[in-house]
Amino acid sequence: MNNDYFLDTSAFTKRYKNEPGHEYIDKIFSTNNQIFYLSVTYCEIIKIFYRLYKYPQLNDKQISEKEFNLLNAKLATDLFYVNRISVTDEIVNKSREILEMGWLKASIDVLILSGFIVTKDIYKNLYFITADDDLSDLAKKFTNDVINLNKI
Repeated sequence: MNNDYFLDTSAFTKRYKNEPGHEYIDKIFSTNNQIFYLSVTYCEIIKIFYRLYKYPQLNDKQISEKEFNLLNAKLATDLFYVNRISVTDEIVNKSREILEMGWLKASIDVLILSGFIVTKDIYKNLYFITADDDLSDLAKKFTNDVINLNKI
């Protein structure tokens, strides 16, 4: 499993939740792989942590301050081992090409897919990992190197 991987938010958060796909993401982190994520993914992850801690939604199980701090500590440690891709004009401009091929509800998902496509131009052995079926389907219009955690 020594490849390069680009994680969207739904895949990255599997690292912190014991749900389907968690073991796969843990395996990627525990082996010698290059892992990439788009910088805005960090904002989405911490937003999820805050939601679970301070602003739980109807189906959420609220977490304690201790659990919140542990999640943040684990994320901080993980960030030392992954490569952050900053949003650039090239990534923003790639969004138009993506939207010509299909629709994604969230603009941030369009940016994340754009970030993957631009990064894949450099890292040819890069796989896109997501747990979002719509994002997976659209990514497959650009490459077969897509792993949908909902289907493993």
